[in-house]
Amino acid sequence: MLGWALLLLWRALLLRCPRCGKGKIYRRGYTMHEACPVCGWRFEREEGYWTGAMAVNLVATELVIVAVIFPLAVSGAPAAPMLIIGLPATVLLPILGYRHSKSFWMTIDFLLNPTPEMFNY
Repeated sequence: MLGWALLLLWRALLLRCPRCGKGKIYRRGYTMHEACPVCGWRFEREEGYWTGAMAVNLVATELVIVAVIFPLAVSGAPAAPMLIIGLPATVLLPILGYRHSKSFWMTIDFLLNPTPEMFNY
């Protein structure tokens, strides 16, 4: 089971379909396919489905910012460098992580709610 989970997470990192691992999730830029071009698995399961992806994006952004800012604060660095790093990061990281947060959310959903045919791939 751990090997299967790692395989699915690898697919998420590569922005591939969690079900087959072959189809691309995005056409170009931030435009998603409605379903996998290879296996036909629908990406958006229901209305409000991407709320979880927003949570994944938020948590990942906060963890990165804390990992950078907290050591600076503990070491007694002046506030200016922390603001210069922290403020742009709070805007840029969610934008840069948007595509991957959707991919990881689909993978988490796929791990928690497996379908019988998923083991055929």
